[in-house]
Amino acid sequence: MEYLLDGGQMKAVDRYNIEELGIPSLVLMERAALAVSGEAVRMTPPGGKVLALCGTGNNGADGLAAARHLHLKGFQVQAVLVGKWEKATEENRLQQRILEKLGVPVGTGDGILEYDRAKGYDLILDGIFGVGLSRPVEGTAAAWIRAVCRAAESGTKVLSLDIPSGVYAGGGASDPAVRAHETVTFGYGKLGMALYPGASYCGTIVTADIGFAPPPWMSGTGERLVRSFRRGEPGLLPFRPADGHKGTFGRVLVAAGSPGMCGAAYFSAMAACRMGAGLVQVLTVRENIPVLQTLLPEAVLSVCRVEDGKLAPGMEEQIGELCRRADVLAAGPGLSREPYARELLSLLLKERKDREIPAVLDADALNIMAEDRDLLEDLGPRVIVTPHMGEMARLTGIGTALLKSRPLEAAREFRERYGAVCVLKDARTAVASERGLYLNRGGTDGMGTGGSGDVLSGILAGFLAGGLTPAQAAESGVYLHGLAGEWAAGKYGRRAMTARDLLEGIGPVLMEWENSREEQHGDI
Repeated sequence: MEYLLDGGQMKAVDRYNIEELGIPSLVLMERAALAVSGEAVRMTPPGGKVLALCGTGNNGADGLAAARHLHLKGFQVQAVLVGKWEKATEENRLQQRILEKLGVPVGTGDGILEYDRAKGYDLILDGIFGVGLSRPVEGTAAAWIRAVCRAAESGTKVLSLDIPSGVYAGGGASDPAVRAHETVTFGYGKLGMALYPGASYCGTIVTADIGFAPPPWMSGTGERLVRSFRRGEPGLLPFRPADGHKGTFGRVLVAAGSPGMCGAAYFSAMAACRMGAGLVQVLTVRENIPVLQTLLPEAVLSVCRVEDGKLAPGMEEQIGELCRRADVLAAGPGLSREPYARELLSLLLKERKDREIPAVLDADALNIMAEDRDLLEDLGPRVIVTPHMGEMARLTGIGTALLKSRPLEAAREFRERYGAVCVLKDARTAVASERGLYLNRGGTDGMGTGGSGDVLSGILAGFLAGGLTPAQAAESGVYLHGLAGEWAAGKYGRRAMTARDLLEGIGPVLMEWENSREEQHGDI
């Protein structure tokens, strides 16, 4: 995994390396400039025209140093200082002097600029603002950013240094902000580049190792540190003994589906089967049994008997027996909010708590708990809740716009209040657990389709059945879910893919992870 840092954390890394370890800032700057110039050479025709827009801080100094390297490689370079010269840092002024001695003048970006000022360039280096930006962009800088955006629309390539100017390192973006074709970020990923809307401004992201040593405070998970799987990194898999059997690999009880909502039960249960659960038992209403017997013969089916809108006599004993035999509970997909569903969920949660069964609670289970808040008090650390933004709004009373602007904080606050592992689903899914904060960067907009969340609940249940902790299951589960979505989008297209295609993608992703683990001498 890797860390995603906000502006304050990144500045602390910088201070630790320069002030405590004694690494000269110019050494780090030179390595950053070399990384940027290497990407610029790849993006620009030989001898092409490059416009380097540089702020007065050290991010701008990185840009000036990169401009020098490109000049020495034979490119036609024009450097422009965006900001007041008297505010320039010492390193920035040094880089300016070096450029001028090499015959590369550094112009000034004062005044209102027109599009034609950015015309005619093959590449624009964006080094106006770095990770320290925390205010809206205004004045000359805003005019330059708009000019860059217009140039990009006309075909000029844009390469941002560390972070696109106007994007906040901790999340969010100013208006305007640079839309880069590529961003070379230094040392660590930036949280604001992973979250939306910032993620939509970055283009391809290249993380350059410029020699940062991690400070001691980065050695643990830490509740304020955000982790994420690296692209191509295998997730954590449960250990599967060669002499195991269906009892070894866990029994999942899926309580899901209602009249007209058979698909939710199918997707959740089938995903648990695909994840390698030893046995999956589905508790659902009678209307769904014939369809599930056809679609999912691998599962054991139990009828949730309903009379006059309530659970039929004897169901309490049946539920107790099902929970006694279960290793994991997954409840909620398509369950409805009818009176019998409320009774059913209440009984399941009581049995889960009494028997300390790990559980995944999704969809209507969350909607019922939002209306009967006493049920929330008994969640605890062995429970994973998987709300989307609308469900989270009902659970917390916080509007979706605010939740989307601070998903990690919202997930952490829910975790602190109720003890459960919180998987807050969105384009970037946030996970809060005792391991700290995790942000999932995988997936595709094609996953915004009915049944996708039901598949996730089954994936998580399957991981729990295999023996992962709820925190481990949540992180690896949402990662696998996103990769399965990418696989499906690659095969069927983002618009055409369905939840069934997500199920189909689970196998290839697991196989890739398994092969990687074998190369590393076995499962974890």
